[in-house]
Amino acid sequence: MSDVSVAGLTDLPALMSLESSFPASQRWSADSWREELIAVNRRVLVCGGEGVVEAAATFALCDDVVDLHRIVTSPAARRRGLARQLLAAGIGWAEAQGACRMLLEVEATNAAALALYATQGFLPIAERRDYYGPGAHAAILERSMSEGEQP
Repeated sequence: MSDVSVAGLTDLPALMSLESSFPASQRWSADSWREELIAVNRRVLVCGGEGVVEAAATFALCDDVVDLHRIVTSPAARRRGLARQLLAAGIGWAEAQGACRMLLEVEATNAAALALYATQGFLPIAERRDYYGPGAHAAILERSMSEGEQP
């Protein structure tokens, strides 16, 4: 397992490197990540060791709702539980902030991500058609913070 820590501006180059995991049309810019890192209502978490960022997640608090904006694991570090660690840490942060629920969008065909989110108590509540492009729909998932610890 890797350590989870709060990211800072010095992690920006590593975060940009992780963006290559996404199709070009879905990649975030450095300005987008910089905004995530400096906004007061956000929490960017990273996993890694020895100065390397292997995975990252960013969360945003608005009133009593936390949105998971992004979660990404480098291809070389997949299937090691890093996304699960980041998600658990983000849920803990959300609960500490007094959030009642967490929301996220995920590509409806991303079976691995859907399975991960289901193990953490997320349930589908809606769909956004063509969210990731023509024919690529997003499932909107929600988790109540009153769920307590998930398996």
